[in-house]
Amino acid sequence: MARTKHGWADEVERTPSPPPAPPVERSEEDEALYQKSIVQQDRKLLRHQIWSRDDSRYIPFDPESYKPPPIPPKDEKNYFYINSRRQRPAHEPSIVLSDFSDTLVTYLRVAYGDQFYSPDPEKNPEDFFTEIHRKTFRKTLEKAKMALDAVDPEEQKEVAVSLGYLDAKLPDHEDEETVQFLKDLVEHLPVLNDYLEEQFEPTAKELELCIAYGNISFDLLKYLFTPGDELTTIDMGGKRIVFVLQSTSYHSSFSGRYFDLRGHGYEWDGTAYTTYSVSRQIQDFTGTEAIDGLSCQHTTAAINAKLAERGELYTSYAGVHYKLASGARVIIDGRGYREQDGYSRSPDEEIQTLDPELLHLLPPFQYGFDLKKKEWGPYLVEDLQEVKFDENAWDHLVLDSDIKTLIRSLVQVTRNSTSATALVQDVISGKGGGLIAVLHGPPGTGKTLTAEAVAEHLKRPLYMVGSSELSTNCSDLEDNLKRILSLATAWDAVLLIDEADVFLEQRSLHELERNALVSVALRLLEYHRGVLFLTTNRIKAFDDAFLSRFSIAVKYPELDKPARLAVWKRFLAMAGQKIHEGPAPAGALAIEEKDLDALSEKPFNGRTVKNLVRTAQALALSMQESLEIKHINVVVRAQEKFLREFAT
Repeated sequence: MARTKHGWADEVERTPSPPPAPPVERSEEDEALYQKSIVQQDRKLLRHQIWSRDDSRYIPFDPESYKPPPIPPKDEKNYFYINSRRQRPAHEPSIVLSDFSDTLVTYLRVAYGDQFYSPDPEKNPEDFFTEIHRKTFRKTLEKAKMALDAVDPEEQKEVAVSLGYLDAKLPDHEDEETVQFLKDLVEHLPVLNDYLEEQFEPTAKELELCIAYGNISFDLLKYLFTPGDELTTIDMGGKRIVFVLQSTSYHSSFSGRYFDLRGHGYEWDGTAYTTYSVSRQIQDFTGTEAIDGLSCQHTTAAINAKLAERGELYTSYAGVHYKLASGARVIIDGRGYREQDGYSRSPDEEIQTLDPELLHLLPPFQYGFDLKKKEWGPYLVEDLQEVKFDENAWDHLVLDSDIKTLIRSLVQVTRNSTSATALVQDVISGKGGGLIAVLHGPPGTGKTLTAEAVAEHLKRPLYMVGSSELSTNCSDLEDNLKRILSLATAWDAVLLIDEADVFLEQRSLHELERNALVSVALRLLEYHRGVLFLTTNRIKAFDDAFLSRFSIAVKYPELDKPARLAVWKRFLAMAGQKIHEGPAPAGALAIEEKDLDALSEKPFNGRTVKNLVRTAQALALSMQESLEIKHINVVVRAQEKFLREFAT
């Protein structure tokens, strides 16, 4: 046992540690090189190193010892250099153009941008071939020569600026210098153009032959499609569009090579016409493919003319529009689609016009909101139709005549901006001014129908919102209610908040959370300037603060027999059924008054009556018969049986 400072422990035979490695000995030459390769910094050491193939590691390197071969400077005799470069002596050389004259660099910055803004721009001749194919340089030369022939300093200055010579815009710039730039460009650019045309000639002949036969190879696609071309393709919805090509490039992926085309069209974003991106890919193929079979093709005058007609229709839906799309009522609103948290819109807001030359570049759809599904989505402009309003909806409303007159008068005044401003205004500017109507009563007594009838009468959208869409969390309620109120205002819609009991019922000292909800609703609703309906079924006592803000409050009682008779007649008339006061003529399928009298004895509410008529219609259609009283009786008996069984 051996004693340690912590006690006794068994002696263990220990393996001695290896001695430290001796310091690396360097020769005087290596040591001198090492010292030149390091730079001592503040508590840091910078070491310059270079990879050694012989040692397969990095070794010290003196950056001062490396002297790159001199590059011949640009000269006045040569307008650019042609560099033949090899990776290895046996390799095929690659050609790179560099050291362009100042005049060429000035112009090429405008024509290409990109690398021509670098201190020493270089470019592969093939990258110029699209310009040679489109004869861009020749057009530039013609433009410069015409400016020189014009002898008009202002015209020469304008042309020189368009060709990249921005110094011409300076107030103290001499006209002679502008003329000299144009003369130099006319002298320098043909040298570059002639060289490139000579290099491009074999490719040009191959391209010309392919186009003559209507075919193209994959590697020639970059010459077939060049930036600035207008191309046509099919969008994801199967509709034809036209876009302006901006760039092309070849890429590789796991599925192989592909040719990428990127461009833009124009669209309405809710406030202005802006560009939207279009991208298409053509997968690699062997041999040649028919040009007219490619996913992108050059557009034609006929295609442009047809799409311009659609574009004209598209522009007519800029702003906010209430339309019918595949039977559904929708609000076309590009801004609302992009700002779904809500926004404010002036009724006198001017809509920007689009250059007629760009109409064919517009998409086939506008964005809108489905009022029933509560969903945003794209709607084809060619499928949009005018809304057919029910002119008789107000007359069909089963409600006390005095109440109907009062509601109608209030909404008429709210509809007319001149009359609305003549009403007594709130002391605080911008507060109130709208119609807030509370409809209170059991289900199926006509509350929702009242809001629908008002919307039909005003020829406005009806924006229905359930209380579940508002949230019972204070913060979420405020955000949701702000959004809904702002959209209803922007759309000039009649707003119906269904089952708003939680916001209307009297506050108490013991329900602080619900009190906060009522306060939020009060604060936001009183500033709404449109037509607002709030419905409630179970409320016991209205909050006093809300009572003082109602324009009108209507209590809907349970339907009595005359009211139920009127409801039956209304829905049967909507189903196309004629009612006979006396016995129906022989062979007639009409329903008699006595049948309705019997039906109106049954305690069905309005919503149930509507569902019964619909179900009876479906039954008659399934039996390939016209709607008769026998179909209605079958459905009524089934409903009564269900109610009896449900009650037990």
